Amino acid sequence: MILPFSGRKDGLSVSEALPDRSLFALVAMMSFLAALTLAGATGARALSARWAGGAAQLVTVQVPDPDQPLTPTSKKEPAGPTRAEAVLADLNTLPPGSVMHRLDKEELARLLEPWLGEADNSALPLPAIIRIRLPDNAQLPNDLEQTLTAHVPGTIVEHNASWGERLRALANSLLACAGLALLTVGGIATLVTGLATRAGLSTRRDIIKILHGLGASDGYIAGRFAWRTAMLGLGGSLAGTVLAMVPLLVLFRMAAPFANISLQSDTLLLPAWHTLQSLLPTDMLVAFAALPSVAAFICWFTTQRHALLWLRTLPYLP
Repeated sequence: MILPFSGRKDGLSVSEALPDRSLFALVAMMSFLAALTLAGATGARALSARWAGGAAQLVTVQVPDPDQPLTPTSKKEPAGPTRAEAVLADLNTLPPGSVMHRLDKEELARLLEPWLGEADNSALPLPAIIRIRLPDNAQLPNDLEQTLTAHVPGTIVEHNASWGERLRALANSLLACAGLALLTVGGIATLVTGLATRAGLSTRRDIIKILHGLGASDGYIAGRFAWRTAMLGLGGSLAGTVLAMVPLLVLFRMAAPFANISLQSDTLLLPAWHTLQSLLPTDMLVAFAALPSVAAFICWFTTQRHALLWLRTLPYLP
């Protein structure tokens, strides 16, 4: 005869067999680490995609002695175009949609200030710096660099596409490390839940044997324990994820300016706190929302498997 069992009336008292504090705190700490790992992986991927795309389309042209005439002229002859003007004229062959910007004295001084200090009064001959941003999927003409070098000797063209490859490699390595860290956290969560489940089952060994004799199934007993650990995992993961949002918002606000450096401005401005919500990556928010459910499933599934395996070794009462 199979008797109905429900709630606390079956004598299992899983709340006493699986105390709240230990498993709840452990899951909260692991969820905190998992949230930090997810945020780091998401931020690395987003910044790498942004920087790699920008670096691949960014070209820098340096023109030494920019204000000198391209060809020497006598005092009686009118002055011809300067070296910088000649380079700008040659750059008119760039693909449509390209953006050119020559740094003025203030921008150049601000760019060199970390190395030269106050560059306004520097006696060093500074070259002209021309930044070029190409349209997406566009490339420089194959012969442009040779044309510039032949027309204006000393001109240097720096391609930043190699930085895009380096950033992609960096992002891939960070994502691999994040994946390994998440697997480690998941493995530790599984191990801790399994140990807690076996300890709880051992404390209720005699009661479980009696319930077996009264007709309680293995699935019912395992389900009771699994439901308890799932609720503890859900609550602990929710608390750890919310707690992780505090340092993540501070770090994200500090890192946000590096994703918004424009072509014509190198100023790093921190966004306002109330605007951070609109700047957070959507995939990161989705991952955070799914983290408590994933933790609850890990706890539930691990407890089910361990409980069923443990119950199979338990002899029934004659």
